[in-house]
Amino acid sequence: MFARLATLAPLLLAAPAAATIVVAPRLGAPDPGPLPGERLVVSFDAPNAAGFTWDGAPATRTGSLSGVAAAPAGVSGRFGFVSTQAGRPAIATLRTPALRSISLYWGSVDAHNRVQVLGTNGQTLLTLNGNQFAPANGNWNAALTNRRVQFRAMGGTEIGGLRFIARGTAFEFDSIAAGAVPEPSSWALLIAGFGLTGTMARRQRRQNSDDHRQRRHALSPVAAR
Repeated sequence: MFARLATLAPLLLAAPAAATIVVAPRLGAPDPGPLPGERLVVSFDAPNAAGFTWDGAPATRTGSLSGVAAAPAGVSGRFGFVSTQAGRPAIATLRTPALRSISLYWGSVDAHNRVQVLGTNGQTLLTLNGNQFAPANGNWNAALTNRRVQFRAMGGTEIGGLRFIARGTAFEFDSIAAGAVPEPSSWALLIAGFGLTGTMARRQRRQNSDDHRQRRHALSPVAAR
């Protein structure tokens, strides 16, 4: 228990450096899958969801190969990776629609991995290094080094992409999921729903008050005569 809490502490310290983004990790091995409010948008076994495109696509493969890339724990299909090895991309950037959250399954986390959360104008909102997830030793199978990591935008901030950067043999990832920013029409419906709920609550309070007064009047000595 204490070991798990210790692994979260660096993230709680890292997030305020870019106060608009909160990092929420979950242990993997296997991947717990998309988090509530998100849907799968990038799977290397199928086409990307509409609006999700790569600038400099990552390399992909199936299965682990020592010295090349290790499949994230529990992944049997294709996965993506960036690498400093000759002939493979060291950087891959995923461009997305405006998002409230985005998460990925991060495999065999080590100190050479780096991911940047981008804004809708391409600006860097947050840079997260693998060494912020202790022990960051690149273990292929451990839950502590295979994680579902979610980035959540706070306030009016919107996420516009992720950049994957390898500074060592490989940075492996899979199953990117996202939570969209609600459309204006959705906000209108939500606000209208809150308004209707408030109106109904006020009516119920008034009705309860009227019923209470009527009962008191019916039980009073004056009303009984």
